[in-house]
Amino acid sequence: MRWYRGNTHVHTVLCGHADSSPSAVATWYLDRGYHFLCLSEHNRFIDPATVALPPNRRKDFLLIPGEEITGTHVHMTGLNIRNLVIPTGHPNRTQTVQAYTDRTRAAGGTPIINHPNFGWALTHADIRPVKNCYLFELYNGHPAVHNEGDAAHESTEAIWDALLSDGMVIYGVSSDDAHEFQLAGRGLSNPGRGWVMVRAAGLTPGAIADAIDRGDFYASSGVMLKEVFVDENEYRIIVDIDATSAETAKPELVPHKLRSGAPAEPGYRIDFIGPGGKVLQSMNGPAATYRREAKVPYVRAKVTYTWVTHEEKMECAAWTQPAFGDGRVKASTR
Repeated sequence: MRWYRGNTHVHTVLCGHADSSPSAVATWYLDRGYHFLCLSEHNRFIDPATVALPPNRRKDFLLIPGEEITGTHVHMTGLNIRNLVIPTGHPNRTQTVQAYTDRTRAAGGTPIINHPNFGWALTHADIRPVKNCYLFELYNGHPAVHNEGDAAHESTEAIWDALLSDGMVIYGVSSDDAHEFQLAGRGLSNPGRGWVMVRAAGLTPGAIADAIDRGDFYASSGVMLKEVFVDENEYRIIVDIDATSAETAKPELVPHKLRSGAPAEPGYRIDFIGPGGKVLQSMNGPAATYRREAKVPYVRAKVTYTWVTHEEKMECAAWTQPAFGDGRVKASTR
């Protein structure tokens, strides 16, 4: 088992509102050390065999077939599907998510609910009844997706905790949703802002998709981890300080700007979070262990790194997946 870095959501010129070809997009990720990429075009299946890559490229890089199944409100990634999944209308958004999930599974793929706060498309009440879908975008790098919510809408983290607190098995993904590769700016949808680190036995489309589907990964907007260990007694996190420093120095990374006077101190903080989004334990520093209690239904971890540049506080994060203490399990996915 080893870690593989990848992105599950990106666009190309084929969608009509992005600026680069599938080959150029794939090469961007290849050149920056990623191991896998899903070209998730709107209602279009891109066969990886049709995408030209440099002939002398690294061999530890692959394209995973996929699509962004796109309806009026609901968008979902069909990861590692065999064929195009056709979206159709349904009476409500829950039924739409369920239909896209079922069709993705029928096509051999893994469904991911994309950017629930884009256009305020989905609430936790819309998602909770869905069966056989265990993934949603907790963090999306597009500047218009409202990861943090607003005064009238929950953040994606609050949606996650509401679903987990209500007994759902669901894992959080981080992705770019990049459209623009030729111009860069905070207000543009550029690549390199969100990714997943997947722990799998090998670098194949099936191994990667299955590992994501079972929650064997963490999501990141800049923080890199050296260790994520969970058993029935403890949940242990160790930050990879050197790798995180390298990520935060990259020009493509766009950290979150904290508001003036925000209390966060520079450095690392590891929060272990349980039902209702309650912080069960918080520790400053690059390593922490939470001693699990059997009565806690779930615990997940969030690692934040805060630094100051040009007199502004910046922050990026990593999110690890929930460990369950109440016996909940996934239903069969096939």
